[in-house]
Amino acid sequence: MSKYDEKDFEKIALQMQKQVKEDPNNVQLRNELAIVFMEINQYEDAFFQLQTAAEIKPSVQTLYNLGYFYFAEGKPIIEDIGSGSFEEDAEEEEMSYTWEIADKEAFDIVEDLLKNKPRHYFPYNVMGEMYIKKEKYEEAIGILEEAITLTPSLENLNNLGLCYYKKGRLPEAAECFRKAHLLRSSNNYSLFPFLSYGICLANLGRKSEAKEAAKELLLLSEKEEEELEADIAEIYYILEDYEEVIKIYSKLDWRFYSEEFFPTYFYSLWKLSKTQEIEELASKTIQRKEKDMKEVLQDPEEEEEFKIECEEVTKEDIAFIKNTVKEVYWGKAPVVRYEPTLETRCYLYGCFRHTDVNPSYFSI
Repeated sequence: MSKYDEKDFEKIALQMQKQVKEDPNNVQLRNELAIVFMEINQYEDAFFQLQTAAEIKPSVQTLYNLGYFYFAEGKPIIEDIGSGSFEEDAEEEEMSYTWEIADKEAFDIVEDLLKNKPRHYFPYNVMGEMYIKKEKYEEAIGILEEAITLTPSLENLNNLGLCYYKKGRLPEAAECFRKAHLLRSSNNYSLFPFLSYGICLANLGRKSEAKEAAKELLLLSEKEEEELEADIAEIYYILEDYEEVIKIYSKLDWRFYSEEFFPTYFYSLWKLSKTQEIEELASKTIQRKEKDMKEVLQDPEEEEEFKIECEEVTKEDIAFIKNTVKEVYWGKAPVVRYEPTLETRCYLYGCFRHTDVNPSYFSI
């Protein structure tokens, strides 16, 4: 349990609300109250505080935090509002909200802020993610390179690597993923940058380095209970080390792994003439799926819509498995279609859990 888990955030929120009433133009206080509201899942109230702070003092910090909130959470739309102000109504009656995506609002705010070349890397990281979401990788590359010159982080290095990977620039992608992995910290312990590094090395034909990365990944995955074994096996598959592929896959409990990994596993088994293992796993998986589907269809408490969806998905999965076996027996080698993982974290400036307890409002 961290020191933050021990705090009574509801009590803190009440105290801070009183302080805000006494000093309504204190944007730092409103920012901190918004963060406390988010700790107790009162996101509508958090949004109101960030929005009000940006209206009172439209600085880089207040506007950025509002823009980031739009990007990460969206925006609340009030469905039932009385005759008073937002704040008065929020206090006097229960209000109904719906949440909508607010990517455009977020993009407009952060894009405008970047024109002034802020000195903190958060806005650049977030803008990089926005461009990646739009699949505008060239634009993202430029922004993320600027972020890295300010402060290299696991996120901006990994996401720059993702962009290079998407553009087919594998040597540069590999180097970014390698550097990203070295920056694992309490903010982000992700192993995905290292996995992407291993995939890049394998695709570049750097066999010994790729195998070393895969070995280390297996140890880290087991130690940290990340369960990335099936993904790591694909590094060996790209290297055509079918024995290692089988060694990893044969240890997996396939009840908890997607059949999307079957093609590379089955092909590796076929290459080593282990067709009996293919037949057994395919048959066992199909039988289990049919059994699970039958239980759902016969359950009187399940909704009809769910039953229809379950039947459709199960039939698609079974057809996929059967087709995979057929193609493997034809000698068709599956292609690993690896997609690097976008890395993110909390980018709310002044978040006491993830950044500073008492941030400087002039450092960005």
